[in-house]
Amino acid sequence: MELGAGKFGHYERIRLMIAMGTQFYRGDAESEKRQSRARASLLELDGVIPINLQFVDETFEPAGFRTLRVLRQHSGTITRSAGARKPVVSEMFGALAQAARTHGCRYFAYINADIEVTPGAVAQVLAGNRAGYAFSRIDLDPVTRRELGVQIFGLDMFAIDAAWWARDAGRFRPYLAGEGCWDNVYASILCAHADGDVVNENSGIYHEAHPTAWNAGPCAEHNGYLAALDAPYFSRWVQYATALDAARRAGTHVDRRALLLRTLADARLSAAATVVQAGRQLKARTRHAWRRARGTRS
Repeated sequence: MELGAGKFGHYERIRLMIAMGTQFYRGDAESEKRQSRARASLLELDGVIPINLQFVDETFEPAGFRTLRVLRQHSGTITRSAGARKPVVSEMFGALAQAARTHGCRYFAYINADIEVTPGAVAQVLAGNRAGYAFSRIDLDPVTRRELGVQIFGLDMFAIDAAWWARDAGRFRPYLAGEGCWDNVYASILCAHADGDVVNENSGIYHEAHPTAWNAGPCAEHNGYLAALDAPYFSRWVQYATALDAARRAGTHVDRRALLLRTLADARLSAAATVVQAGRQLKARTRHAWRRARGTRS
């Protein structure tokens, strides 16, 4: 995989187009290795301002990045849970959107902290001229760096028009990073309200495969609660991704854009579906309130 050479050292003198970043953090040796590769990939990109988001009381400042100590919310403030703090996705998107506006960029882009971005991914954003994009990653073997295949059920990079975000940020609930559901819901919202696109073929973003431990505990419960509130969006994503996966497994050609338009592009609900969703939200809110009243972290 060639990440290409860039001119980051001279980014003040080139046309700036995308403010791209995430919350990088101090991790164990393996985590730091993956994050270092992700950071190196950003520093090699032309036309990108690399952003490092931090909590207001932290000072991790990797070289070459514009560090913004602006994050005030996290898993502890939202779920009342202890342990490592996980940032709020919508707050990170908002901070990156503000950075994009400050520096005259049309787009901001969020990546998960261990994602390696190539010029090809940036080129697809700039060439497409859409208000939003969600990218699936290509996994790499951790030893050989051989491509293991695209992971179409998840999204690891989002690129969004900062002006669109300023108008429509309220559609995105405060999911916690590092847990499930949020990426699927956010991609579905983009496709329904921003004429967005899902890039899951030659996406140009890479991830070194490693074991994961998630979908358990108060942070996962919080994201599950929000996903219940966003069930129509999540259900549309499942319909889209399972149809695409089935076609891939069968070796059947599928018009990806047509599939997206058929499954994700219309946010309207039928009268019956509206009633069902109202009941689902009431049940989720009641359960959530009951857990909090009993002191069960959620």
